[in-house]
Amino acid sequence: MGFTGRKKKPFECPNCGFEGQVPVKGAGPLIWVAIVAIVWNAWLFHRAHMEIEALVACVFALVAAWGVSKLPKWIRCPACGWKHPVGEGDDSRF
Repeated sequence: MGFTGRKKKPFECPNCGFEGQVPVKGAGPLIWVAIVAIVWNAWLFHRAHMEIEALVACVFALVAAWGVSKLPKWIRCPACGWKHPVGEGDDSRF
């Protein structure tokens, strides 16, 4: 794993023939920061005895985390810039 925290995968571009290790891109860390902020707000609602709002914020955070896990992942070829989606049929797990 490199400095950016992205997993690298061996890749051969069907468009230009580039072969090498490239990072798999997906949902950025800013989305996860937003989800943590929603959970923090839920805890603050709970401390203020606003239980309904805390429950709504927790449900929203769980739905957001599920949605982020379903976002597509892709590999961009460094040589030609072609975007290759990483599908379910791939042999490796991300």
